[in-house]
Amino acid sequence: MHRRAHTRACTLTATSIVAGLALASIPALAATATTGAGTGTDPSAPKNIILLISDGAGYNQFDAASLFEHGTSAHQVTVDPASGAIAHAPAVPGQVYENWPVQVGQSHYSASGRAEYVTEQAWGDFTWVASGATDSAAAGTALGTGVKTNNGMLGITPGGDRLLTVGEQAQAVGKKVGLVTSVPFNHATPAGFIAHNADRNDYQGLAAEMIDSGVDVLMGGGHPYYTDAHESRAANWTWIAEDDYQRVASGATPYTFVEDRADFEVLAAGGDVPEKVFGLAQVAETLQYNRPGLTNDDVLPYSDPANDVADLDTLAQGALNVLDTGDEGFFLMVEGGAVDWAGHANQSTRLVEEQIAFNDAVEAVESWVDSNSSWDETLVIVTADHETGYLAGPGSGPDAGWTPLTGAAGELPGLDWHSGGHTNALVPVFARGAGADVLDARADQWDLVRGAYLDNTAIGETIFDFLGHAERGSADAVPLEATVAGQQADGALSLSIAGHGERVSFTGSGSQLDATLPLVTVADTRNEVRAQGRGWTLAGSASAFVAGNRTLEAENLAWTPRVVRSESGAAAGGRATLQAPATLAAADRTSRLGATVVGADLDLAVPADAAGGRYGSEITLTLFAQD
Repeated sequence: MHRRAHTRACTLTATSIVAGLALASIPALAATATTGAGTGTDPSAPKNIILLISDGAGYNQFDAASLFEHGTSAHQVTVDPASGAIAHAPAVPGQVYENWPVQVGQSHYSASGRAEYVTEQAWGDFTWVASGATDSAAAGTALGTGVKTNNGMLGITPGGDRLLTVGEQAQAVGKKVGLVTSVPFNHATPAGFIAHNADRNDYQGLAAEMIDSGVDVLMGGGHPYYTDAHESRAANWTWIAEDDYQRVASGATPYTFVEDRADFEVLAAGGDVPEKVFGLAQVAETLQYNRPGLTNDDVLPYSDPANDVADLDTLAQGALNVLDTGDEGFFLMVEGGAVDWAGHANQSTRLVEEQIAFNDAVEAVESWVDSNSSWDETLVIVTADHETGYLAGPGSGPDAGWTPLTGAAGELPGLDWHSGGHTNALVPVFARGAGADVLDARADQWDLVRGAYLDNTAIGETIFDFLGHAERGSADAVPLEATVAGQQADGALSLSIAGHGERVSFTGSGSQLDATLPLVTVADTRNEVRAQGRGWTLAGSASAFVAGNRTLEAENLAWTPRVVRSESGAAAGGRATLQAPATLAAADRTSRLGATVVGADLDLAVPADAAGGRYGSEITLTLFAQD
């Protein structure tokens, strides 16, 4: 597989605030970089980002479904922990995503628990991955914010600080946002992309926050008036408070409320698509997993009659139709949430059913891209948040090590479960479309068995970088964008004028990036009475540089001012860092009159430990009268 160094971008924004005097308009800046190793160009930032998560699915969960569907597998291995011998079975792709150009692994440990993945330990001791694993809240937060947190926490740091989610950032840049799942709509994984709560089990609180978040699509289970057999019941308010249900069901929110199968299917067919949809399938928790027959764990899949509710692929197609009504693109997360439930219960039959339902959703997304978009503007990522159930082949265990799953099409695969909980085993990542090679390049760690892998935080960080930053805050804002290469990449930095055609490129080493502040004009036409004996000072300061939840402090940015031309006796300020106000230029009472044009050379010192990314900041220029 061709691998290339990934490119990360940094956005710096400057604004001007004028007090008492006219200031010439300042052109806006934007940034691009050309640091892709061997390519010479940046990967294209996708217009649409679709992330599909099979909750609880490790490599063997993916293969279990393929064995039943096709009699093939793509990820089977034999590993002897005593000798270290590793044998890979021939890989025969059975799913569309197994032919995609990017296929790497993913680590997903949380800030609590074991808080690490060590390949020698993972494959040298059969029991090592079975303890200290992440939960879905911490994993969802890492995927949805790019930051590790403790198990049980959503959208906040271990210390309780609120994190920016990719859902919020997508909204800030004008994109639509959709969250779809086969389990309750406010379960941990979808909540990790928009919500903030120290307790993942505060379901009513999460429901309220998600409904009020402004996202365009929410779909899943959690219906208060239906059982998991799709039968009417007395109200149960476990997942959503009564008043929140009433306001979405009655039309008191911006959402169109959808609940029965026929309406979901109409939405998936593209008929009469509303602006926003709250889809609450008529089941208590899961679309199909919890239906009657759950104890039948050794029968063939689909032996038990299915609920008459819409499937995950129908929900995904309907969400795409809603989100594709604008011009700015969208972010969509689709979760096959009950794969995890099957793993906890070691329920092989429904594991296969749920993973196949997830695969159907992926196929629906791929078909949508082919028919309604293109791979040049849409990125699709398929992955999991963690592995559940410690699934391995027959006869596997601490003494025998890892053995491959076996089986033929139409049969339950031969397998063994070794846990009722989560594990720290790596999970797969598949990607196709605009910017997919960035994920390939960020897989800069190596596993003895699975090969190249990235951490789950890299997925969140990459989505942030693709989303970029919101439009400038005012007409006087000067947005700057610089590209900070990853620690493993060499390259140049360039900045360009956003919206004004010509690009201004700046080169620099990995630790020193250079740019030029747009020229600023100060015109002083005050008479003596109006001036009241005062000259003027033009000063500026910068905010911290932010890329999602990554930060470079403003003390790393400095300027060296210069007077380009002046009708007055104005003088440039000295070199200064911009974490506090610094003088760009000044004139006293005797030298103030006339027009003065000033500029500055900017330099950004990149700390050795800085994470790559597209960082946004603002330089605020303030003009004020001064004695």
